[in-house]
Amino acid sequence: MNDLKALIQNGTRKERKVSSSAFSLPELLIASFILALVVLGSVRMTSTALQGMGRSKMRGQADIEIARHIEELRSKAFGFLCQQGCSVDQLTKDLEYDLITLKPLCASKDPGQAFLNSLSDQDKPLSFTAGTPPVDISASYSADGNKLHVTYEAKTTPRPLFVTTTLVPHAQGWCP
Repeated sequence: MNDLKALIQNGTRKERKVSSSAFSLPELLIASFILALVVLGSVRMTSTALQGMGRSKMRGQADIEIARHIEELRSKAFGFLCQQGCSVDQLTKDLEYDLITLKPLCASKDPGQAFLNSLSDQDKPLSFTAGTPPVDISASYSADGNKLHVTYEAKTTPRPLFVTTTLVPHAQGWCP
């Protein structure tokens, strides 16, 4: 206390630094702003990832349905004009095709069109859907010589999915 009286009498005061572990208001505002930006960025990235996964699922479902349809057509192409050895219960038998029908088709150079004509409307749908939510898929068929070209378009977002395949019936291997 004597020191305090002496300081007051001399007209000078010693300032003591007080240490504080608290943050100032500007520091808190800046930290809150940065935290809000990080949280919003994280929410945005999560939302974008979930949307991408949804689109990927839709494309995957459409791709599976298109692949299933192509395999059905390949099976039909293998069995086109087949008389023996083409079904599961005849796998041990030699392949035998209807050459009486096949020879004129080979001569006309248009057996792909004959294969297309042999398919029922159920075998060659112009449109179908796949998955949940449903994805519309359209198909187009065109014959070219001994080939059948099939193009599928799945109307997925943001870009449509296109798949093209060419089928050549196994019977046409017997053409000279």
